[in-house]
Amino acid sequence: MKTISSLFTFAILAFCAIESQAQDMKIGHVDQQFILSNMPEFKKLNEEITEKSVQYDKILKSKFDDFESKRAAFEKLASAQTSEAILKDKAAELENLKSSYEEFQNNSMTELRNYFSKKFTPIKQKVNDAIVFAGRKNGYAFLLRMDLNPDGGDLWPVVLYAKDTTSTLTSEILKNLGVDSTAASNRKIGIPQMLNKR
Repeated sequence: MKTISSLFTFAILAFCAIESQAQDMKIGHVDQQFILSNMPEFKKLNEEITEKSVQYDKILKSKFDDFESKRAAFEKLASAQTSEAILKDKAAELENLKSSYEEFQNNSMTELRNYFSKKFTPIKQKVNDAIVFAGRKNGYAFLLRMDLNPDGGDLWPVVLYAKDTTSTLTSEILKNLGVDSTAASNRKIGIPQMLNKR
């Protein structure tokens, strides 16, 4: 009877230890895109990008219309057997208009990308900090973002927060692959290094 009581006590203690360990391994997921899309700063940034895009599109349309009208005039001159000097001048003018259109198109796209990147970086950092804070506050071991697999198929989890960044199996995996981990590269990038900076 005493043995049964001891076994029962041991089983309860083991169950409590497993339950406690399971609570340490809370894993959650975050819809980061949904969070971003509801941030007032992100909405404002999208409005600014849309407004700038509309302005640039108007300028591009004006340049295109100018090119098209001058191209039509050039074709009329060509069919009217206009002198070679005038045709060369008009062809050079068309080439300049085309170059101006393409240059403005490229410059405006680059400017929009740079503007978005500059304004988006602090917004994304704010969201990332909030994710890390929520993970720590609520005792999560991991918070994941579910992304579509670019090759099709299932979703991939992307780790946004990891409670313990010291548990790495990298050396063991290299050893299993027959690679001497002491001779391997000492690169300092990736999630553990990024999280340690916080």
